[in-house]
Amino acid sequence: MERETLKKAMMECFKDGEFQSILKEIVAEAMAVKDAEIADLRDQLKKATTHINELEQYSRRLCVNVSGVPETPNESTDQIIMDLGKMAGVTVTPADLDRTHRIGKGTGGGPRIIIARFTNFSKRQEFYNSRRELRKPRPVRGSVVSTESAGKTFISDNLTRDNQHTMYVARCLKKEGKLHSAWTDVGRMKIRLREGGPTKIIRSLEELREAADPDYRPDADPGEPSDADREGFRPAQGRNRKSARK
Repeated sequence: MERETLKKAMMECFKDGEFQSILKEIVAEAMAVKDAEIADLRDQLKKATTHINELEQYSRRLCVNVSGVPETPNESTDQIIMDLGKMAGVTVTPADLDRTHRIGKGTGGGPRIIIARFTNFSKRQEFYNSRRELRKPRPVRGSVVSTESAGKTFISDNLTRDNQHTMYVARCLKKEGKLHSAWTDVGRMKIRLREGGPTKIIRSLEELREAADPDYRPDADPGEPSDADREGFRPAQGRNRKSARK
């Protein structure tokens, strides 16, 4: 009996306009607190994710990607890097290389990328900055790489998966005319919105969107990059950037 009486009294309260108003205020205040907590947690997660990505990218500062070199049975990727260095006018010795190898699985659609990790940053930069010399490679006697193949070689920064995707989106935005150029400098992502404009460093896809595409809609995302897009970005023609400091 008491239960039924209590139930009836509660139902009457819910019908009362003043009670409903008070209840709505209590719920709204509780939801506002939770929304603020969720927003704060999302902000913390975003900062942590960006920081982790930056740390991972920094760990790759001694690495470069070399694409376009034909694969051969029992090849020595160390020798390939050393010969490419000679063709570009840079002396690379075995002591300069920590490890080199192809990445990914062969699919028959083209040679796999070679990742080369150097033992010191100075030699890495010397090799990376000489990449334009491979447009007209020096002939090297006994080289395992032909001058024709060397001329088609592309050397780029070794990027994290997140940064690969960000630069892929930047490439799409460039095609749409929303930015002038995009490139990486020892893993740091940079864009220029218009020719002759200032260079802007971006740390994430979100920062790229804010800078170049304020009208972005999530359903318009171009999706994941292809293997070719993962190789990096060619600098804009005629760009003369200074080497990054150690």
